[in-house]
Amino acid sequence: RLALGRWSMHMRFLRPPRRAAAPPNANLTRRYASSARLAALVERIPVVTPELPAWKRESLELRERLAAHLSKVYPEQLTVAQEGPDRRQARLRAAAIIESEGAREGEGDRTGDETSLDRKLAHRLYLVLREGGAWRLPQVDWSGGAEAPTVRQCLGEHLSASCGASLQLHWVGNAPLAHLPAGEAATFFWRLQYVAGEVEPGAGAEGHAWLTKEELAERLDGEEGALAREVCGPFD
Repeated sequence: RLALGRWSMHMRFLRPPRRAAAPPNANLTRRYASSARLAALVERIPVVTPELPAWKRESLELRERLAAHLSKVYPEQLTVAQEGPDRRQARLRAAAIIESEGAREGEGDRTGDETSLDRKLAHRLYLVLREGGAWRLPQVDWSGGAEAPTVRQCLGEHLSASCGASLQLHWVGNAPLAHLPAGEAATFFWRLQYVAGEVEPGAGAEGHAWLTKEELAERLDGEEGALAREVCGPFD
């Protein structure tokens, strides 16, 4: 009995045999054989840090006042030095660089140009195309199957054709970030981050825009707009 009990305990912890990994696109092909649609959520990450909230600014100001109150004051003849021409020139050059490169308002903000990446520098921006009078994310139909191109190949080729070959993007992960089912059809959304290049809308596109989360949710229709509010940053 003792030997049988030990054998039973040993069998209880044996792992079941592992199943072979499914080939790429197998799950999409199995459920949405010929009715899947791929959409790209192309994101430009913030260029500058976001503005501090009011409570954070007040805390920093209070800390600075407290440090100034507790600091020791030395005579000016020990702390003040005349600024030489080289040092003054270096200071002015640094101030000019900070003013030109560290500004929170870009040229696109001043001119109202939504096609420019030089706007809303402290926010994440998302690429949309205007097609047929409506704004939409870059998307393309995909038919699964053994001979079909992979998701990356299909969506990547469409992005090159609709947004320009010079646009360099980075795929964030190997799985879609969300999907919207519609009967037997479904739209799968993939997150990509902007790296470099300019958007050159292809045939059929009337224009493009780089929009914030709020602007994107207003431009997209129905469920896509609601989804944008959930999946788009900021991610606090």
